[in-house]
Formats: sequence, C-alpha cells, structure tokens
Amino acid sequence: MFGALAATSASLFALLYLLRRRQEHFCITIRDAHLNVKRGNPPPGLLSHCQHLINDTRSLRGTIRGIRRGKEVVLMCSRSIPASYRQDIRLFWQKQAHLTEPKGP
Repeated sequence: MFGALAATSASLFALLYLLRRRQEHFCITIRDAHLNVKRGNPPPGLLSHCQHLINDTRSLRGTIRGIRRGKEVVLMCSRSIPASYRQDIRLFWQKQAHLTEPKGP
C-alpha cells in the first residue's frame, strides 16, 4: 500500500515538473558573481539588467524564470533573491513589456 502511494506521488510530481518545464520560456541562474542562462533565450536587456545587479552585490544567488501565460511571459524569481532585487527585476520587466507592445491607432 505504501509502495503504491509513493509511486503515485512520484509520478504526479514528475508530471507537474514536466508541465511546468514545458511552460518555461527561459531560465537564468545567478551564483555569486556569475550569470548563467540554463534554458531558452532571455531578452538581452534583461540579461544586462541582471548583470548590473550582480555587479552591485556579489552575493546574489537564485533563479529567474520566464513562464508563458497565454501570450505573455511572466517572471518568477526564487525567494533566495532579496525582495528589493526581485521587485527591481519585475519593474524592469514590466517597463520592457510596455515598450514592446504595439500601439493602437
């Protein structure tokens, strides 16, 4: 009984992981003073902005993921990145999204 429950739980966890990974547009990892693109092709402006943050503080660690939500890409930052930096990254992302939207007539 416990074996079946463990196998079912492991299967569900793997399925959820694969579904989330499928929605992932890009993944950036930050380790100390290094920025690494794990998956996808993040916008160069976002990479540049993150590099500036890394130059300000050498102790940043965490991940930044771009997740597809319909036609948009939403950022998800790990909690290991301090809240002030997460907010700065999200504000930058929102500003970039508004700059690239097509303007109406």
